[in-house]
Amino acid sequence: MNMPQNIKSGFSFDEAILMAKFCQQIYSIYQYDDGNVNDIEIQEIYNSLYRYQDWKFVHSIRNDESNVRGFIAKKTTAHQYTVVFRGSIVTDRGAFELTDLVSDFDWDLVNYGSVTDKRIKVVKGFWEASESVCDQLEIFFKTLLGKLTAKDFDKIHQMTYERQFACITAIADAGAIRLGTDFELEARTLIEEAVADEELGNDDELTDILNFQQTRVLELEELKEPVDVYVTGHSLGGSLAFLGANALRRYFGSTVMLKVYTIGAPKVGNESFANYYERQIGKGLTHRVENLLDIAPSMPLPPPFPLNMLAGNGLRVGNFYLSNCSPVGELYTVMGLGSQGVSVDFGGAVEFLGGIPFPHGSDAYLQLLEKDHQRWQQLWRPIRNIVENFMNELLEDQTQAIKDELDQVKKEILGLKNDYNGKVEGKDGKAVEVTTATGDSPN
Repeated sequence: MNMPQNIKSGFSFDEAILMAKFCQQIYSIYQYDDGNVNDIEIQEIYNSLYRYQDWKFVHSIRNDESNVRGFIAKKTTAHQYTVVFRGSIVTDRGAFELTDLVSDFDWDLVNYGSVTDKRIKVVKGFWEASESVCDQLEIFFKTLLGKLTAKDFDKIHQMTYERQFACITAIADAGAIRLGTDFELEARTLIEEAVADEELGNDDELTDILNFQQTRVLELEELKEPVDVYVTGHSLGGSLAFLGANALRRYFGSTVMLKVYTIGAPKVGNESFANYYERQIGKGLTHRVENLLDIAPSMPLPPPFPLNMLAGNGLRVGNFYLSNCSPVGELYTVMGLGSQGVSVDFGGAVEFLGGIPFPHGSDAYLQLLEKDHQRWQQLWRPIRNIVENFMNELLEDQTQAIKDELDQVKKEILGLKNDYNGKVEGKDGKAVEVTTATGDSPN
């Protein structure tokens, strides 16, 4: 992947394909989830499976109550990070549940946090899921940037055990990047001891971990290098990516450079939210990839006239929720049925491996993006050859013209030099021209 050294605005196939690969990988890697709050094994499995790519799994994002799963990957050669959120179609058992996003989700529109403009509203289910893990994001990047304070530790002490533990692991993982192997080993040892009895809630153990982390992390200086953060997700994960990116902007302002790619994501909020989001993230830094044959990005569907005039916060009809929500970011469309990989186990006797046409699948989106990229390369190749030939000819003409001008300048300089050498300065300070004839000597 030809990823840029620094995030820039505008759509990039290389970026979009890499984000789609992350979205595909997260479904696979969390099939190894055993329900343990300590995801060190998942991190090790991921880094073993994908050891040849230029990115490393550095932190697991999870909340068991909301069933949110995600991870943060770091580019091995730079302070570039990707926050990846998992979608909803794969459960912790690895099974497909295609109806979750339609019938088992809270689509009601609610106020967007503490913003002063109460016209800004978001889908309640997305908002609650995002808020269940946003504190982990904040603590991870605060630790990384060297911005964690004593007040942050006081705040962590007041959290529930589960969220407290999530923040502790975020500090451990981000601190390992800044402080190295010794800190990582000691922090991990303390964490593993805290969960060894498979019961979370020992105040003394968690306090000991926080005290150890506080003495080390608060000594960190603020990171001087620029930090780039991509945020991505497929399906519901894409909707969480919108809210996660907005939360990072709220926490860190312009300290981090953000860019968002969502894959087949439903709409998150109303038009007021879309306008607010665009102001916060910036133009050209959010790109949503949507398959024209995929219905998920159009959800929730708008209520028909005249109900759209009466149901400002949405309307439920059976299992469907209708609401006036608006998409955010710049649209890139693909089109095709694609092929989604599946594994169906018939009682342990026979296992069927293969693919099915599924326009909403993460595999399908990756395939369609790669085909589009290849198609554009094929279309551009003859144009590029023509342009290259034209530019080469133009460069040759310009080079020859510059060479001719340099030759003329050299001739003029040589002429001036000859004129100067033909004169000497007389006793009275005036220049006197001296001429000599062959065989004669002056008297």
